[in-house]
Amino acid sequence: MKKIIIVSAIATLLVAGCASKDIENKSGSSVKEESKENIVEENKQEVTENTTAEKSGSIITLGNRAVEIFYGNEENAKRYSNTISSMKQTLGEHVEVYNMVVPTGVEFALPKKYQHMSTPQKPVIDKIYDNLDSGVKIVDAYKALEKHKNEYLYFNTDHHWTSLGAYYAYEQFAKEAGFKAKSLDEYEKYSKKEFLGTLFTQTQDTKLKENKDVVDYYKIPVDYEVFRYEKGKEDTAVPSTLYADYVNGVNAYSVFLHGDFPMIKIQNNDSKVGKKLVVVKESYGNAFVPFLIPHYDEIYVVDSRYYNSSLKKLVNEQAVTEVLFINNIFAANTGKIVKTIEELQ
Repeated sequence: MKKIIIVSAIATLLVAGCASKDIENKSGSSVKEESKENIVEENKQEVTENTTAEKSGSIITLGNRAVEIFYGNEENAKRYSNTISSMKQTLGEHVEVYNMVVPTGVEFALPKKYQHMSTPQKPVIDKIYDNLDSGVKIVDAYKALEKHKNEYLYFNTDHHWTSLGAYYAYEQFAKEAGFKAKSLDEYEKYSKKEFLGTLFTQTQDTKLKENKDVVDYYKIPVDYEVFRYEKGKEDTAVPSTLYADYVNGVNAYSVFLHGDFPMIKIQNNDSKVGKKLVVVKESYGNAFVPFLIPHYDEIYVVDSRYYNSSLKKLVNEQAVTEVLFINNIFAANTGKIVKTIEELQ
């Protein structure tokens, strides 16, 4: 059994789920879907030069928002790109392989006078893409997110991105994968309010406590089934749901997929497109995966930190046509995380 690894320096609280129908409106509040413009207007995160930065360990507090400092380097980036390239060679020409590296909140949050406090992420991400095998298709999430950097892409009190940030990355993936992205207007939105995440947990900063986050998630209007494979029981499929609607408080990000598991299978009963996808991810992928459901017959969500089997075996046995590696830049620059991807071969 692999050792459990945490992607960032901050421990993410994981919540195991229970089987039920898709979204039961117990604690999550449903709201009539707003236009994307309204969402953006209400949740702007504009950077101003008047903002004061306070450093506490690996965290920078910017007024009533916090971000995690990035210490990555291009040498670690090269190892990650070599690993993804090797996986492409292992999977063969008949499988399309995509790679997406997601920047984190610190990249767009720091005023110019404080940008020296964190290693720039774009050069490191560019190094990864430059070193990839030519057969790997690049999904430039950085470009997609930078266009909307003043919007509510990342939580104020947690190290994850929001569903809006994940949505923009999904739009970019759709372009590369050759399908038309759905509009947010097509989905019914649910919200978890009063979310205080890992950055608040570590700092206990009162300014963060007064700026609680909202975790939005979207009901996917297709007929689908979800099964999860739990740690230590990887051979047993447990009926599950896409969202853990019962979670609240510090666990609110675990609403997506019920948290992290070795593997989750999502079967779209409405789809006959003949495409199957494996998503190899860490926790950033959890908010991203739901948007993919309308476009594939089946999706297998693999967390390399916990999955103990061969990716090639899964691809061959399930006749998978595409594989997407999605990792935030912290994960792509962490040797222990990259090693877990290497071990999928």
